[in-house]
This record gives sequence, structure tokens and C-alpha cells, in this order.
Amino acid sequence: MSVDQNSILLLSSNVRRRYSEDILTALALPSGAMIQFRYETDYVSPTLQRTVASGSIVSSAVTIAFVAETETDNPFLLPVRHAKVISAVCVADIFIFRLQVGSYVNLGDFPRNEGEIRNRSRVILDQVTAANKRYYPAVTSFPDLHMRESVDPAGDWLSSARRLVLHSTFSNSYFLRIDPPTTQTGSPLTFNSDGRLEVVDRESVRIHVSFYSGLYAPERKHVLSCTTDGTFLRVSSDDSYEVALRYDSVEFWLHPGSLDFNTLSRVTISLTGEQEISDFVPTHARFPVVVKRSASRLTLRVATTALGALLVALPAILGASSPLAVRIAIGLVGAALLATSTVVLGSTTK
Repeated sequence: MSVDQNSILLLSSNVRRRYSEDILTALALPSGAMIQFRYETDYVSPTLQRTVASGSIVSSAVTIAFVAETETDNPFLLPVRHAKVISAVCVADIFIFRLQVGSYVNLGDFPRNEGEIRNRSRVILDQVTAANKRYYPAVTSFPDLHMRESVDPAGDWLSSARRLVLHSTFSNSYFLRIDPPTTQTGSPLTFNSDGRLEVVDRESVRIHVSFYSGLYAPERKHVLSCTTDGTFLRVSSDDSYEVALRYDSVEFWLHPGSLDFNTLSRVTISLTGEQEISDFVPTHARFPVVVKRSASRLTLRVATTALGALLVALPAILGASSPLAVRIAIGLVGAALLATSTVVLGSTTK
């Protein structure tokens, strides 16, 4: 039985559609991005409440798991993602946990078929209840969940998806996995401590997205899309794809504008179905993006402006003693540098 105060189990159910969507979002987000979970006070164990109040919860390890049918003899529980607590607060009677998602869960020692998963789930939930005096979906005391260290992110994601699809909540759903974004040259981009992706203006971004479904129904329409604010950060590739396969991968390109200041934008990757599909749980994975003004471009602009101004003024400094052709040539070069600084290096997104 785990009683480590730095280890937390957060369960999300299918009681409401939004709770199920949270599980799909947790699976979809790239490592380093933020996700938020909310619980009423009655659903948070007293020990975890005290940990939040003391502030010692920050940086605690979290396991995110899906749970269903907890009040029956045949429940379903499956761990899906590791995370870290960035902040946790209690507002009125609501606890809000801001988590930075980490690696996927390696379920190599977890059952693969529905019957065995439900049997294991019953044992786990009985132990959670015994350790906490009653059932809570947010606890610090919970049993071994039989998870290994993740060594294959794509394989671990697919393993979780194939087990989740065994439950009726996700039997018709698509699962997304967003790779960590990169630049056009393949250099990795990182999320800061606030879960915001940091990019530099004019530096294009590539986002690789994989999807999987346990059931493909060709008569149903599903669309994978990428949206941004459209001003400071624009989609520079096709922004949507009609999903015509059970599994595949696509790539979206984003292009930050040229800026005179840092801006905060947002990227949303969604996989949605027709509105009349009542048993389909959509995925909406969102993460903020900070578009920073390029320091090297600013330095180049300042240097170009200074040199251009000097060359424009130089003919007057040299005076009539220097050849007229030389003074004209110097002035033209200076004017060209000033124009380049203003029009090319100084252009910004409006």
C-alpha cells in the first residue's frame, strides 16, 4: 500500500462527459503541457486536503486514471498518465489541481482483457477505500497499480488506448497523441514551468499528431483540426483532416508572426464527430504558446539601423572634399540599410 505523501492518485470518471474528455486530453497532450483537474471537497481525502493546505503538494508525483462503475461489484479502473503537481488550491469548496503531464504509463504488468481489468480494479478500489476509510477519487494512499517505467512513449500510449477502448465510454472514440513540438529543422521546443510552449517569432513550428480508434465506422464523419488565434500564431498548413482510417498520423505547421512584443496565444488540437453521434467522446487538447520576439533579430535590426544612419550622415561629414560619386554611393547604401531595417526586419504582425 502506498502511503507516500508525495504520491497522489487522481481518478476521473464517466459520470459527466467532461470527465471522460479529461482522460482523452491527458492521453493527448505532449509532455510538459498543463492539464487541470477539479474536485469538490467531499471527493478529496482528508490527508490530501491537508497536503494542499500546507503547500507541500507542489512537485508531487501524480498518477491520472480512468474509473467507472465504482458503486458496483464490477468496476473499471485504468491508469493512463504520469504527471507532476504545479499548484493546488481550494477555492470555496472546490479543489483545483494544475498538473504538468509527464510520461505515459507502462501497463506491461496490467491485465489486457476487460474481465481481468475489472477484477484487478475491484481489488484496487477496495484497498483505496480501506486505506482512506471510504472511497475518494483523489487520494494519497493507494495500492500498487502494477506500472513499469516507461521506455516507449508511443507503445505505452497505444497500450493504454487499447485497454480504454474495452470500456463502453470509449468504444467509439478516437485517441490522440501529440508529439513534443519541434522547429522546422527538427530542434525540440520546450514547455516552461507554467506549461507554456515557448517559440520565437518567424520560427515555424511542426506538430505531429497520431490517432487511433478501436472501431472504425465509415458512415461516421470525424475531423481532426488545429486552431490558433490566427493573428500572432497562424496555421501554415492544412488546418483540418477528415479522418478516414482507424489509425494514422498527420502533421500541422504553425507560423508565429513578427512582433514588437511577446504575446500569449493558444493551440487547440481537436478530433470531433458529427453532433448526432451521442456515444462519441471528442478530444480537445489545448496548450498555451508564448511567442517571443527574437533577440537576434532585434540586435540585427539595431545594428543595421545604426550603420545605415551613419552611412547616410557620412557624406555630409566628408564634405565637398570627397568625390561626389563616392558620397552618393555611401548615401544610397545607408538608405538601403535603413529601408531593410524598417521594412524587412521591422515588419510586425498587426
